[in-house]
Amino acid sequence: MREVVVIGAGIHRYGVFPEKSISDMGAHAISKALEDAGMKWEDIETAFCGTTQPGWSTGHLVCGKMGLTGLGIMNIENASASGSSAFREAYLTVASGAHDIAMAFGVDKIPTPSKSKTDGEKPKAAGKAGDKSFASPVQIFADITRRYMESYGTTMDQLAGVSVKNHYNGSLNPHAHFQDAVTLEEVHQARMIADPLTRLHCCPWGDGAAAVIVCTKEKAAAVTDKVCPVIAASVLKSTLPDDDPLFSLTQLCAQISYEKAGVGPEDLDLIELHDAFTIEELIYAEALGLCPRGEGGRLVEEGVTTLTGKHPINSSGGLLAMGHPLGPTGVGQVAEILWQMRGECGKRQIVKPVNLAMAHMVGAGGVCVIHLLKK
Repeated sequence: MREVVVIGAGIHRYGVFPEKSISDMGAHAISKALEDAGMKWEDIETAFCGTTQPGWSTGHLVCGKMGLTGLGIMNIENASASGSSAFREAYLTVASGAHDIAMAFGVDKIPTPSKSKTDGEKPKAAGKAGDKSFASPVQIFADITRRYMESYGTTMDQLAGVSVKNHYNGSLNPHAHFQDAVTLEEVHQARMIADPLTRLHCCPWGDGAAAVIVCTKEKAAAVTDKVCPVIAASVLKSTLPDDDPLFSLTQLCAQISYEKAGVGPEDLDLIELHDAFTIEELIYAEALGLCPRGEGGRLVEEGVTTLTGKHPINSSGGLLAMGHPLGPTGVGQVAEILWQMRGECGKRQIVKPVNLAMAHMVGAGGVCVIHLLKK
């Protein structure tokens, strides 16, 4: 397998943009990625689009907006990990020698519901605790949160600290959906969604797009003198026999990633991870080996995961503040890592050198994708 590097990235801000089409947002992100990479649209040999949008050929629609070049286009749906999966396919096609330059992009837009289907409709009641066939995601994670706090003594202040940290980072990120810092008190007093999770414990769903270009080291050296991190590991796994889509699945993917890259969790300078709900950041931090089981809250409380800490988590603002448009999310994580390694993140720039970073996403149905990028 050949070494593959990330050479450029672009993002259309996450948020809610009823006036913008999917093709407009996607083309914006791609244009920014090409500019970042010092490339032209005609240089892209193949493209992989991560999206959860219903309908056919979303990737073709976006690429058509850029201009018809005959490149190969593949659309990938893998729930929240759609963008991460698209990035993995772009990496693999270059690593295998099938192509020298590939692009991964993600794009999604909130569907506009029919008024007749929403007027007067009430949320369905959840079934018994832990019954995934009846409960909504927020109800499932509220139940997980209660059990976790009972098991490990984690406090609401520690849990809310995840939201405070990530919203602070998002307030420094011009691409973020939410750009206002919040306090512990505001997190505690926000509207209750599912006890004990208030609105500020939950990520927003929205619109957006992100694009990343990967290529061989030789191609990168010929067009840019910017830092182009190597993709040191790329791992995708689905639900294990223990049916634990959170801790065990992430732990396995992390272990394989570390072995492939010849590193350990202590070497991570930045982690962009899936935090659709605050409890997830604690669970995944433990699964990644950053601390023992049940001590994720301590990491937050001690400042280990802040921009100035030993292991910054979600410098972008994470899903909680950067946002979670689904298709673009995993691609946007890689963009944040690239810009952090180049020192281009402005007020949210991590002060210490970012030499090794991880992008981590999980998706409904039971999938985990981890990428390690090395300067």
